Amino acid sequence: MLNYLVRRILTSILVLFGVSVMVFSVIHLVPGDVTMAILGRQKVTAEKVAALRAQLGLDDPLYVQYGRYLNNALHGDLGKSIRTNLPVAKSIADQMPSTFALSMAALLVALSIGGLLGMLAALRHGTWFDTLVMGLSVSGLSIPTFWMGLLLILFFSVNLKLFPSISSGNTPAELFLPALTLGLPEAAVVARMVRASMLDVLGREYITTARAKGLSQSTVILKHALRNALIPVVTFLGLQMAYLLGGATIVETMFARQGIGRLAVQSIFNRDYPLVQGVVLVTATLYVLINTLTDITYVLVNPKIRLK
Repeated sequence: MLNYLVRRILTSILVLFGVSVMVFSVIHLVPGDVTMAILGRQKVTAEKVAALRAQLGLDDPLYVQYGRYLNNALHGDLGKSIRTNLPVAKSIADQMPSTFALSMAALLVALSIGGLLGMLAALRHGTWFDTLVMGLSVSGLSIPTFWMGLLLILFFSVNLKLFPSISSGNTPAELFLPALTLGLPEAAVVARMVRASMLDVLGREYITTARAKGLSQSTVILKHALRNALIPVVTFLGLQMAYLLGGATIVETMFARQGIGRLAVQSIFNRDYPLVQGVVLVTATLYVLINTLTDITYVLVNPKIRLK
């Protein structure tokens, strides 16, 4: 177990190092002079260009720039926004709670709806209900997120007037539509995974033995079948949590909701490259950390897995 943890940590460090190199390279991949791209249509003077190059440290050799960038990042300093002159770390930290709340709510939607439908579909395998659930899951995967959001806004906000179409806070009413929009496609995947895993587990010998002992159907399903069927879902949920944190851009933009996804879009439009770099680096770091924790959790849930 200890060797596995050491290997996973070392692998994560190497991945984060590669990510830092890629993020650092963003500002150097801009066609032409990056200072001209940032200044845009402003009245550009030599003084402005020189001041911006000094602010970004572009006059130093690349290895010096990267070393400074890496050292600052390790100390939590991601630079300052060109447009607002605020620390990038603070700008991201201010938006993170909103994105985290949305991601957790969407994950709850995916797990509750997808898990329940997948389990019921497996228990009613081959019936009309099983066919209906699989049909709904395919539909959920096929409908684009923005179209799903528009349909939900039209139904719940415009027609029924139950929930606001603009989500500016983290109350249940304001989170409902964004979380549903982001979580339903994931619920479709969870339903298919739980169904397939449950069907595999229900055919195992220990389930037959449990039933032969006279255990009730609910005990067999909840204690023996569902617990083992959820093992492969753990990995998926961990990866999806990382995806939801970084992939809520469309939903946050559609519902005029604050978050790191919308912050990234605004910083790209504003050509605020330090902020773009910071958002990408933080999102990638979260993805790697959650992925590592997911692998560790997978082993804890299923101790029979041999770690090589």
